[in-house]
Amino acid sequence: MRKILLLFFVMYNMLVFSQVGVGTTEPHPDAMLDINGALRIRSYGEGSDNSAKDSIAVLDGRGIVHRIATKKLLANMDKSLVKAKLTTNFAITLGSYVPIKFNSEDFDIKGEFDTATGLFTALDSGIYRVTSQIKTTGVSVGDLGLAIYKINSAGSVDTKIAEERFVNVGVELSILLTVNVSPPTRTVSTLVKLDAGEKINFRLYSLVSLNLSGTTDGYDSFCTIEQVR
Repeated sequence: MRKILLLFFVMYNMLVFSQVGVGTTEPHPDAMLDINGALRIRSYGEGSDNSAKDSIAVLDGRGIVHRIATKKLLANMDKSLVKAKLTTNFAITLGSYVPIKFNSEDFDIKGEFDTATGLFTALDSGIYRVTSQIKTTGVSVGDLGLAIYKINSAGSVDTKIAEERFVNVGVELSILLTVNVSPPTRTVSTLVKLDAGEKINFRLYSLVSLNLSGTTDGYDSFCTIEQVR
């Protein structure tokens, strides 16, 4: 008889108040079912990969479950996104891989790029798309290359992970006139896996001394870094 009465009062409360609190003494639960404590589900249906691509369940700051589109969730993730550029000409000495110090930022979402050193330091592990372009103020016959380097978190090991490098060629039209036929730009791009604390920088190799072109809007020489997952 007691069990019947208890069930009656539980059902009555559910019908009257339409909200049930478990493990809480709050007179008015925040949701239809308000649980103050851990939730264990012993049996559940297996979702498909397609359903995960569409939407997933998330908890807000109050612990209430919401359905949210996967695209919206990914758009709100705090991912790395950097664009840095040269706004003044940058001198390169001959015969070595020289780090390029992109001295200005269009944006740096998580504050990972250092314009004083040209180093990007990953705060989180992930896959990153890294791209750079440089343009020289003049083209001379010689070997010219742009490379991306990955540096371990201790700063003791650096590894070249991508490069575009070829010899500039000039055509002699006369004793006094030589026309350069190679482009004054180099562009390099790659995907790289970075662990938290690892670094990226960009380096230029040249057999002759030259200047990189820097402009106020930075369309000549720049770099971008984007965390893709």
